[in-house]
Amino acid sequence: MSRRPLDFRAAPLRGQMEAWTLDAFSRRIHRQHGDHKAAVLGRLEGTVVELGPGTGANMRYYPPGVHVIGIEPNPAMHPRLRAKADRLGVNLEIRTIRGEQLDADDASADAVIGTLVLCSVHDPQGVVAEIQRVLRPRGTYFFLEHVAAPRGTFTRRLQSWVKRPVRWMFNGCEVDRDTGALLGEAGFADFALTEIDTGPADAYVRHRIVGVATN
Repeated sequence: MSRRPLDFRAAPLRGQMEAWTLDAFSRRIHRQHGDHKAAVLGRLEGTVVELGPGTGANMRYYPPGVHVIGIEPNPAMHPRLRAKADRLGVNLEIRTIRGEQLDADDASADAVIGTLVLCSVHDPQGVVAEIQRVLRPRGTYFFLEHVAAPRGTFTRRLQSWVKRPVRWMFNGCEVDRDTGALLGEAGFADFALTEIDTGPADAYVRHRIVGVATN
């Protein structure tokens, strides 16, 4: 578990910095993972809960008719998120809450989306439990996360060196969290992931996982 989560209203400049950073890297993430996202998000129907939509990087992938509930605790993200959803015609509802306690009924979501979010939540096990609670039977959970590098590698050492400043700058982001193991042990009925190494240009976030799980 990470340290106490950031209170964005008490630290507005850090919230704004996070929003700016997400926008700055959105094109790179689209080039790297756009095909993965489009293949899953483009087929969704019904009600989708997106955890940490940030400034709206995933809005471009949603098909018409989907109702997206964006769980975004950082108010600094909201204007950009709303603008992208409106421009792309996405039916978006924004809720300023955290993923550990979703205000949604059991089995009420046809899909849950989380991209680059489990690294920074305060209680990742609690968030995954909430995902499983709100997801309907056979519903889709799509994830994309940067994860801990293999032990003994230079990248793992780099993660240990930058861990504290990254945690401070990016809302408690834990660069060496073993999210793949966490998801694999969560008890999903079906679970599949692909490990990706995006190369040295991505430094301490080069190791990632992408995949789909169902209840």
